[in-house]
Amino acid sequence: MISRALLRIPAEHRKPIAQGLLWVAGIAAFFGALDFPMFLIKTEEKCKGHLWAKECKDVPIPLGDRVPHLLIAIGLFSIALICVFAAWRLISTQGHLKKYQAILTGVEAMDIGRIADITRSSPSRVRTEIQTLIDSDEISDFYIDYQRDQVVSKKYVPKSSHKTVVTCRLCGAHNELIVGITRSCAACGEPLILKAR
Repeated sequence: MISRALLRIPAEHRKPIAQGLLWVAGIAAFFGALDFPMFLIKTEEKCKGHLWAKECKDVPIPLGDRVPHLLIAIGLFSIALICVFAAWRLISTQGHLKKYQAILTGVEAMDIGRIADITRSSPSRVRTEIQTLIDSDEISDFYIDYQRDQVVSKKYVPKSSHKTVVTCRLCGAHNELIVGITRSCAACGEPLILKAR
């Protein structure tokens, strides 16, 4: 769940966010390291009197008073670990996802299975990662055709298709549509529906 959310972050923001997460991890670990020794201290010194007539005794600290320090330290260390994991995931996936851009450069259409063979991963993972790249606008000129199981360039016009004019049902604007390729209305952004005649 965290990994999918991190993948939706645009590439130009990943490095600064990772650096911020590492700072948060460092601060949380620092304060956790300060609070943990408070749990380990089992006695405290209680003194009576003044200067020369001073008597001091070691008094045990009840476990109930020390446990909150342990819980706070564990919580802060957990936050630090989560932040380090998230920063590592942001940085490591940045290079991992760039390989799809290199594979799809100059391609009009490519089977998902072929991309999976090239990247040595499963087709479902390739589909998910490419859809993530499309959703984060890193590769905005492609879409996934789930019926043919292909990644297709939006500029690609299939040989067996033809153009037609469609009227937008929301605003009434006329739009040119290539049969077989989904598109939104240029005026209002509503998805265009091709009515069968």
